[in-house]
Formats: sequence, structure tokens, C-alpha cells
Amino acid sequence: RCLRSAMTTEVLKTYASIDKCFAFKLPPRTGAGQYSAKSWGEPVWEGMCKMVGKGGKGLILLENGNGGYFAKSPVAIDTTLEGVADSSRYFVLKVVGDGGRHAYVGIGFGDRAHAFDLKSGIQRFQSILKAETDAKSGKGDIIPDTDFSLGQGEQIKINLTKDKLKSPSEKKKKGSKKKKSSSKSKKAGDVPSDWVTF
Repeated sequence: RCLRSAMTTEVLKTYASIDKCFAFKLPPRTGAGQYSAKSWGEPVWEGMCKMVGKGGKGLILLENGNGGYFAKSPVAIDTTLEGVADSSRYFVLKVVGDGGRHAYVGIGFGDRAHAFDLKSGIQRFQSILKAETDAKSGKGDIIPDTDFSLGQGEQIKINLTKDKLKSPSEKKKKGSKKKKSSSKSKKAGDVPSDWVTF
């Protein structure tokens, strides 16, 4: 699904849209290990999760039912979702406020397929962003410029002999028939009729 703004040629594209997502307040992290989702308690929010992109910017949006949003998380070319130790349906998300302040919240889904949809949407956005970045920086496939024009005095000759344009069956019929050969004199300098010069 795409929304096109009348003020710009850039397109806001939705890479993932999950109807039901939960957000959790994270307890203090202990040590350098992963979080455990079972320690998060009850969710503090429930709503829709979207992964959207416009131009070179991506966002994960936690949207309320009234059209507003609970939180947003920027997605860059190197963004990865931090998983948890005890489930593939829960993640740690870095959310950023309008003033630039950030915090970490836990998000979770009732179905593994929904978690997969979000991860796949992020990867699709990053793949497109990487391809566009490589193209702008000249890292893509470079085809060298080659001059195929003819030099002065050069000619191309193409053999348009009718025999070569005939099907094998026609050639066979022609070979089975004996034709009388007739010799015709050719003036010096004549170009054979089965050659075209240009």
C-alpha cells in the first residue's frame, strides 16, 4: 500500500502492518545478557505496529486506534531488532521522541508469523536502501563506455544470400532438381548482387 503526497514525489510505503502488537515497560537490565520476556509483566499498551519507509528514512510506528501513535523507532540501513532469550515473538525497541530523547521498550506479538512479518519488512526496506545507496556512490555494476561507430572509410558487409533465408525443406527440393548453368559475363568492378555495402 502506498500513499503519495501532493507536495512531493517521494512515496510513503508500508513494508509491514500488524494489527495487534503489545508494548511493555522494561525492567532494569542485569548484566550484558539478553532480556527475558517473561519478566516484563503486563503490557502497558496495545495497538497496531507498522514498518514504513519514505525516501531514505524508515520508521517502526506503534499506532493507536485513533490515528495517533504511542511511539516511533527509526530504522536505518544497519538497524537490527534486539531479540530476547526466551521467545522469538518479543523484541527490544529503541523509541525516539520528537525532541530527540530516546528510551527502550519491549514489544511482542501473539503470533510468530507477525514477528516474522516485521523483521522481513525491515530487511526489505534495508535492501532497497542499500541498492539505492550503492547506485548513487557508483558501487553498482559499471558498464564501460565502448565506441562501436565505424571509422572513416570502414564498411560493414552483410551477406543476404537468398539460399540462407530458405527453410531446409526448400533447400532439399532445390538440390534434387538439376538446373542448367549459364555463364554470364561480369564487368570489372561490379558488386555481387548477394552483397550489400553501406
